[in-house]
Formats: sequence, structure tokens, C-alpha cells
Amino acid sequence: MKTIHIKLIILSFVLFINIQNIWSKTIEGWVYDHMSQKTPLIGVNIYWLGTTNGTITNANGYFNLPQTENNKILIFSYVGYQTDSINVSNQKQLTIHLRSGSDLNEVTIKERVQSSGISKLNPILTQNITSKELTKFACCNLSESFETNTSVDVAYADAVSGIKQIKMLGLSGRYSQLMLENIPILRGSETAFGLNYIPGTWMESIQVSKGTSAVKNGYESITGQINIIYQNPDNNEKTHLYFYGNQDGKVESNAGLSFKVNPKWNTNLLIHGASNSRQLDMNKDGFLDKPLSYTGNFMNRWNYKGEKVEAKLGISYLQETRTGGQTAFDHSKAQNEQSNYGIGIDVNRLNAFSKIGFLLKRSNTSIGWITSANYFTRESFYGNNTLDVDQINLYTNLMFQSFIGNTQHTYTTGLSVVYDDNKEWFNRDDLGFSELVPGTFFEYNYIPSEKFSLLVGLRSDYSNLHGLFVTPRAHVKYKLSEYSTARASIGKGYRTPITISENTQYLASSRTYVIEDKNIQEQAWNYGLSLSNEIPLGKRKASVTLEYFRTEFTDQLMVDLEQSSQEVHFYNLDGRSYANSIQIEAFYELFTQFELTGGLRFNEVKSDFKNDFKDVPFQSNYKGLFSAQYRTNLDKWQFDATIQFHGTQRLPDIDNNSNRRSKEYINLIAQVTKNYRYWSFYIGAENLGNYTQKNAIIAPEDPFGSSFDASQIWGPLYGRMFYIGIKYKLDKRF
Repeated sequence: MKTIHIKLIILSFVLFINIQNIWSKTIEGWVYDHMSQKTPLIGVNIYWLGTTNGTITNANGYFNLPQTENNKILIFSYVGYQTDSINVSNQKQLTIHLRSGSDLNEVTIKERVQSSGISKLNPILTQNITSKELTKFACCNLSESFETNTSVDVAYADAVSGIKQIKMLGLSGRYSQLMLENIPILRGSETAFGLNYIPGTWMESIQVSKGTSAVKNGYESITGQINIIYQNPDNNEKTHLYFYGNQDGKVESNAGLSFKVNPKWNTNLLIHGASNSRQLDMNKDGFLDKPLSYTGNFMNRWNYKGEKVEAKLGISYLQETRTGGQTAFDHSKAQNEQSNYGIGIDVNRLNAFSKIGFLLKRSNTSIGWITSANYFTRESFYGNNTLDVDQINLYTNLMFQSFIGNTQHTYTTGLSVVYDDNKEWFNRDDLGFSELVPGTFFEYNYIPSEKFSLLVGLRSDYSNLHGLFVTPRAHVKYKLSEYSTARASIGKGYRTPITISENTQYLASSRTYVIEDKNIQEQAWNYGLSLSNEIPLGKRKASVTLEYFRTEFTDQLMVDLEQSSQEVHFYNLDGRSYANSIQIEAFYELFTQFELTGGLRFNEVKSDFKNDFKDVPFQSNYKGLFSAQYRTNLDKWQFDATIQFHGTQRLPDIDNNSNRRSKEYINLIAQVTKNYRYWSFYIGAENLGNYTQKNAIIAPEDPFGSSFDASQIWGPLYGRMFYIGIKYKLDKRF
């Protein structure tokens, strides 16, 4: 640990290095409301196109911003106003008048954009993962979109279902709130499998926020928020076709079409299909290495833009079938009609959402109304275990946004209602419940200058299961210098766990589920500190971020695998449970279009189990990542490579063996892409080092015996795998 501390001290010192000997000048100006002409707009976001370098206007609408020789176009963005862009190549002083209402007619500007970066304007630590970052790896779904990311871990849930899950800040992904353009999605029983239901090609970008989020988005965010931005009907893309295939037999196809119906309405259609039909048993354990699967996914979105009203509407439907288990299992027969072990999972999901905004006469004042309805069914069996789910989720959020005195003091207040009807049958036992949670919230944002901003919020909710509970949260950002920004956050989060559906990996074992406590509401405090620094090196800047987050639970659903090797116990926390996460991440463009990203994260995750206070199993103690991307002139060729370093994990105690730990391992992925005007062709490989976890399934020869277990997963299940893909895109101007 001394070595780790020394390294962190050195890295922290590097963050404060401030090299300023580069060519620069300053541009200044004022931003006013278009209607009143002389009313200054306070807190307008202003940044250079293709960068995260920006500022905000002060109480007089004034701003000044350093400009390097590479900065040409300024973007002006303000809630309730049209986003504007200005070419300032030969100007030193500007006067800008922003119009309220819908966005300006589309202007297409192309410039190199950083693959990912920390937002300099948001008081919440938020990493923006752009479409450029998503092209580094053929991410077939959301869970695979984080393979080149230090903050989020991706791992298989078990050795038979093929499902991947994520972890953030050392904790399960269920503690991170998943959003579709600020609408909560993948709730309840969906959380275990839901990341696999979002096609990677549908995503335009991803925003990863750490720590508790804004209270207007709900009470459930504990470790962070993942907000997905889908392909927008208003964007420049007219149509796309994607095809993907790998050596293991997986084939995917994606199609999209966007068009303008009339001057106010735009729509798009997104279609996704995937299948995995090749039976593989490379390790000769008698089980399929990957389940056979068939997936169909459809979405239709509509955007409306009027003078004072804007709306986004959408509907989607998914159907998926997965079959696996022993190679000799006959899926035309029921499990009780044969002696072999099989799994089967059938899922249907229907979702509809709407976002409607009303712009009022007062500047920077609006009403927003968000609604979402979701219907999800799952019929599944793992050997002799069965789990059936019938779930309805309803969500609505009515918000009013305005300011007090001037736009240094803005606020958002409103009412929300969340309804979850979770019907769950485990081995024919009814474990379902219904929860209705109405709530109200108030959020205040204070921005006295470009250096400082404060976001505080409080919400009060009432659950028919847990009673009244209060959620306080606060975020503060302070610009220490031209190159350094510090953030701090504190907040509380709540969630109602669904015991079986959120822990389906243990269905793939001989363990018996023992539920000791029911009706648990998990509660946790999250504390965060971060420092984002830009170190000028020549004509470019190296971006370096150091962060620390701590999560402390007061109530938590404990998953105890060590009271008995034949049982998994679930009960409420009695004692301490916390997770510490320290991370440093750096980005630098070494030379034109050659980007380097590196990161290192250390986790400490401990809990009071009934027999001891110890490390939580299956939590890696560190992760390292180094990624490189090079694009040739005009992006004709693109080369990407990422290497991951994974630390050890404590494994559950079995037969009084308390020193079991996984091995460290390295994972290397690489991809080469050839781009043409409309077409792109790529070839890549996962796990180039061919490292796999040995004997991932315990006792596969006796799947109905007391020792069978396919849930003890800590490393890669599959060896080296090559893939190819084709992309076709056509812009609306053609």
C-alpha cells in the first residue's frame, strides 16, 4: 500500500503542474436576450467547437475566453434558447443576441472532436463519450461500450447465459441510474440483462456522471448515472446500414432511416437484429461456450419543434430468445423430460416515452413534462430452477424551471410519480411486489461567475412500502485557475432491490436461495472529490483528472455466499459497508490525430457479513487501461488498440479456504477501419492474448449435483475472437 500511496502523491503533484508558455490571446464579449436586446443572459455556456474548453457569462452577460490558433468557432448554449455558433477567426470582441425557442436551422460543421472528456461546465463530474470513442470497438450493445473506459468495468454474470454486466465505483451497475436522454430506463427485473438490450449502433453518445446525480432525475442514483443519447431524427444522418459478424457465429444487422415529415416534425426508424447460431464447446466441458440467441429490436422516434412547444416521442419493442446448457440438451423437450442440463430465456419488452417542453414568455422559463411506460416479461429456466417475471413500470415528472432576480439564481422544481408492478415467480413461489412513489423536489443552481457554481437539491418521496424518505444532494465546482477545475459532491440515494432478478447468476448453480429479510430499501451516502487539469504541452493540452469517491451504506441487500457452499443468503446489512474508489485518467493528442488515453483505478470494497468484516467477493482491487487511436488524413484509415490490466478479486470462501483469490490478467483488443465517403469496413479482435478463466464451470460433469456452480466468474470466458463489419451512412443532403 505504501507504493500505491507514493504513486498517488506523485500523480496528484503532476496535476498541479501549470505550463503556460503557448501562443494564446483572449476573446471577450456580451450575450443578451434577442427580444429585449439589453437584458444580459447569465450562465450561458460558451465553448470552443471540438473541445471542452469553455466558460460562462457573468451577471452582466460578459465573458472572456483564451483562444489558441486552433480555436476558430465558438458555441453558445443556453437552456430555453437556440444554440448558436460564431466564427471568430479575426475578432476580439463580440456582442451576441440569443433567440428563445427552437433550435436554429441545421448547420453542419466538421472539426476533430476529442473521443471523450470531462465537461468543464457541469458541476457534476461528467464524462462525455462521443461517437468517435464508440467507434474504437465494435460495441454490439451498451454493456460492451465501456471496453475502452477506465471508469466502468464489464464482466460476464455467469458461464452459461452470455449476459454481461457493469460495475462503477467498485459496485454493481444496479447502483448506477440508467437514463435514456434523462428518462429512467431498465428498472427492476431488467437491470440484470437490460444493458444487452440497447444496440451500440443506436447510440450517438453516452454521458457518465459519477456520484449522486441531480434530484430532478430521481432518488435512485447512488454511484452515478449513465445517460444514453440515441440517434436523433434532427441530426444530419439520413440512413445507415451496419453488418457485423464474428468467428464464433454471431451475426448482427442494423438499419436506420431519418426524414423530415414537415417543417415541424422529424422522425426516424431504428431496426436491430442479431443471432448466434453456432454451437461451440472449445474447452470440452460438455456445455455450450455461448448460448444460442436470437434478438429483434425496433424503435420509432418523433421530434416536434414549434415556436413555443417542443416534443420528443418514441416507442420501442424487443424480443429475445437464449438457449444453452449442455450440448446434449434437447430444447424441444422440457427439463423434467430429460437428464441433461439446459437453460432457456425468453424476453419481451415494450417501451413508450414522451418529453414535452413549453417555453413561457419570461426568458429562461419553461415547463417540462416527461412520461415513460414500460412492459417487460421474462420466462426462464436454469436446470431445475425457474424464474418468470411480468413487470410494468410507469414514470412521470412535471418540472418548472425559472430564475430568481437574475439568471445567476436558477431553479427547477416539480412533482414526480414512479410506479413499479413487479410480478416475480421463483420456482412457482410468488415473490413479487408493487411500489408507488409520489414525490416532490426543488433544485437551486447558483452561478455568480465563471469560476464558481453550486447545485443543491432536496426531494421528498413517499413509498407505500417504505414510508417517507428525504434525498439531499449538493455539487460544487470551482475553477482554481485557467487550467484546473475542482469539484466536490455529497448526496444520498435509495433503491428497492429485487432479490432474485438482480442475482440471476446464482440460478446457474446448485445453491439454494435463502431470503432472510424482505422489504428492504437500500440507502447510501456518496461523497466525491475530483480535480480536472489541462497541462499545456506545446500547441496541445494534456487532460488529467484525479478523483476519489466513497460510498457508505446504511441499509443494503447483502448477498452472502459463505454461510454454506450449497446456499446463497440474502439479508439486510447489519454493520458497515463501504466502497472507496481512487482513479486517475489522462488524455493527450501526441501529434495530429494520434490520441492516447491512460487510466488507473484502485478499489477497496468491504462489508460486514454475518461471519466477518471483509472484502466483497468478485470486486477487482485495481484496473489499468491504455488506449491509442490514430486516424490518417481525412480519416481514411483508423487504427485503435486498447490494453486492460485487471487486478485480483477475492473469491468466496469454500470449505474453510479463506485465501482464495483470482489471478491478475491482461486483455488486449484492436481494430482497423477503412473509411470511404459513405462506406466503412473494419476488422478487429478481442482478447488477443487468448487468456481465459480455467474451469469456469465447477463440476460440469454433474450439473444436478451439490457442487455444480457456473456463477464463480472473474475473468474472460472466451479466447481470441476475430470479427468484421461493414457500415454505410448517407447524409440528408444527398
